[in-house]
Amino acid sequence: MFAAPNAVIRPLACALGLAVLTVGLMAVQPAAARTPNAAPPVVPDSKLIPKVRAATADDLDFRPGALSIVTDTPTGGRFWVFTYTIANKTGKTQRFSPRFDMLMGDGVILTAGKDVPVDAARRMQRAVASAQAMDQFQVMGDILDGESNAREGFVIWPAKGDAKDMTLFVSGMSAAFDRGTDPATGKEVITRRTWSRHFAVPGETDPRHGTEAAFDAMKDQWLMR
Repeated sequence: MFAAPNAVIRPLACALGLAVLTVGLMAVQPAAARTPNAAPPVVPDSKLIPKVRAATADDLDFRPGALSIVTDTPTGGRFWVFTYTIANKTGKTQRFSPRFDMLMGDGVILTAGKDVPVDAARRMQRAVASAQAMDQFQVMGDILDGESNAREGFVIWPAKGDAKDMTLFVSGMSAAFDRGTDPATGKEVITRRTWSRHFAVPGETDPRHGTEAAFDAMKDQWLMR
C-alpha cells in the first residue's frame, strides 16, 4: 500500500542530488572557464630576447678551471679564486681583454680584482694557481698563435653574498658582438658573446680549508651580455 509513495520519493531524491552536484560543479569551475573573454597569458616578445651570436674564426680557446673559496691566513679574509687557461688557435695573433663578473644568489655582482689587496692576491695565487698564472690585468694583451703560447690565468673576488647559487660571466675571448638600443634610455648598447657557468656551495664551509664550488658543465651556456 505504501509502495507508490516510496517509488516517487526515490527518483525525486536522486534528481535533487544531481541538481546539487551540478550547482557544486558550476561553483568550483575556474574563472577562465566562466569568463570566455578573459585576457590571454602574456608571452615575452622574442624580439626582446638577444639572439646569441655564433662563434667566429677569431675566437680564443677558453678552458675553465676550478672555483675555490680560500682563506687568507694573515688577514683572515676569504676570497673566491677561479683558474683558467686561454689559448690562441686561430692562426694569427689575437688580443685578449677579459672581463669576469660573479653574480651571487642574492643579486650582488662581484667584479674580479675589486677590494682584493695585492699581497692577499699573491698568497691566493700560491695557494690555488700555478706560479706562471697571471691575474686579470697581466693576462691582457696580444696572444700569439699556438698551444705553446697559451696562458694560465686566475681571478679573485672577495667572498661576499649568497654562495649557494652563483653565476660566473666571462667575456673577451669571442669577437662576436651585437648592437642594440636600451629601451629605458634610448642609447645604443653593445652586447658581447659571453660564457657563463653556474656554481653552488651547499651548506657552510670550513674557513680553515679551501673548498671547491660544485657545477654542472652540461648547463654551461653562451649568451649576449
